[in-house]
Amino acid sequence: MSGNEKTETARALPESRGRGRLKTLATMVAISAAGIALSACGTVQPEPLDRQDIAAAIQSDETLFEQMTPAITEPLDLNHAMARALKYNLDNRVKLMEQALAEQSFNLAKMDMLPVLAANAGFTSRNNEDASSSENVRTGVQSLAQSTSVDKDRTDADLRLSWNVLDFGVSYLKAKQEADRFLIVKNARRDIMAKLLQQTRSAYWKAAVTQKLKPRIDALLIDTEKALAQLDQIQRERLRAPLDVLQEQRQLLSIMRNLKSLQRSVETSQIELASLINQAPNVEIPLQAPSELPELPPLPSNDLDVLERVALANSGEYVGQLYNARIAQREARKSMVRLLPGLEFSYSANYDSNSYLYNDTWAQAGVRVSWNIFRLFAIDEIKAQNEARDQMVEARRLASNMATLARVNLGWQQYHNSLDSLAIAQRFQALDEQIADFSKQARASRAISGTQSLLNQAKALNSVLSNSLAYADAQDAYGGFLFSLGFNPVPEDYQRYDVDTLASNLDASFRQWSGGSLPLQDPALWLEAQSETTQAQDGQASL
Repeated sequence: MSGNEKTETARALPESRGRGRLKTLATMVAISAAGIALSACGTVQPEPLDRQDIAAAIQSDETLFEQMTPAITEPLDLNHAMARALKYNLDNRVKLMEQALAEQSFNLAKMDMLPVLAANAGFTSRNNEDASSSENVRTGVQSLAQSTSVDKDRTDADLRLSWNVLDFGVSYLKAKQEADRFLIVKNARRDIMAKLLQQTRSAYWKAAVTQKLKPRIDALLIDTEKALAQLDQIQRERLRAPLDVLQEQRQLLSIMRNLKSLQRSVETSQIELASLINQAPNVEIPLQAPSELPELPPLPSNDLDVLERVALANSGEYVGQLYNARIAQREARKSMVRLLPGLEFSYSANYDSNSYLYNDTWAQAGVRVSWNIFRLFAIDEIKAQNEARDQMVEARRLASNMATLARVNLGWQQYHNSLDSLAIAQRFQALDEQIADFSKQARASRAISGTQSLLNQAKALNSVLSNSLAYADAQDAYGGFLFSLGFNPVPEDYQRYDVDTLASNLDASFRQWSGGSLPLQDPALWLEAQSETTQAQDGQASL
């Protein structure tokens, strides 16, 4: 072996040993990292909430309830009840947050259309030189001694601007879809607010009419309990025939059961109203019920076909399905656009601290075309998926159309039936009150027993309550009819209003509608107006 070969062999031994040590060290580091990762995975276990956390959350929620809803300091009328429901109802606040989230998703989707501006920086360090040599591929002889052109320690940075035409097209269509989804959520929230107003109207009238009768119910319950006590005394002393006493006791217990049922209806309506306006269920809400119940508006004389078209034009659900159709069309366009080749333009500013470089800063521009050709083989499946999506959207739109039409007809019929029921209830009340008056006079002259007089008074009170509840049901049916037509008296920026201002706006709208002035413009007129405008524009163009 020559001296040069021995020298090269001696030099190669430390290098091979160094490479072996580095390989061993890298293996140990990899094993240690894997062990740490596995041990970390094993330490993650379910951690249920303890009682202290739950109790703290309950206490925090109670404080939030007190802060978010001002106390009621004076009797509440209908308009203020609806205004409070809009301002403080928690379900309505959830829908408001969903609308805000949809708006932010739309804004974020618009940002995706911008070019990509990426900044990168890094530091690289080696424990030895990044050296290499060259070899003649024909002769296999080394043609260049080991050399390096890279520093062991160096930093690099770049600022790259890129814009892909295909990604821009897809992002544009996605942004249009998010805009339609935002409008869907906005219209759905309008329906939620209208439904909330209708529920508040119903709960308010039930609570108001029953609260007004509460003193009479309580007084009659006291009289009934006194009469039962007297009959118990008579039964113990055997002053009358046992069978007559038992029959009268049964009649009085029947009266008490009915009165208790009426009393529970008062409490239930109060709790329902309290939940809608975000008040504590155990707090009695003072209501400012009118001394005389206002007259109910008559049924609109318009053709039901006109009412159905108005309802469809105002229905957030039906219009939402039209937006869904646009979303489906743009989804189909996105799937077809993705079949096209992508064209990307890029420009970057670069820096490298490598001392061997002649230019450590430079600018670079480029154009790149990419195309997933295999995706073309799925064009038939993509077309079939688009057709199935269109059919589903059409089926949903037709189902929403039918549901809206049924809701209008049902609302119209229920309001008609409630007016008939109210008229009958008013006649029952008039008759039972006359019978109760005659019973009082007969009892004073001892012509009838006290039990019979109490029974007649209970029937009269039950008729009064039935009439009041029939009126509340009629108000509920009227509100449901307005809701079926899609009318919404809530201002667009109602959140800026205080309760009094919002109540005043609601009062003005419902007064106008109750007076018979409903905004019933036939949507068919929109098409006629559009047709006339188009014809006029065509005539001007021809001139």
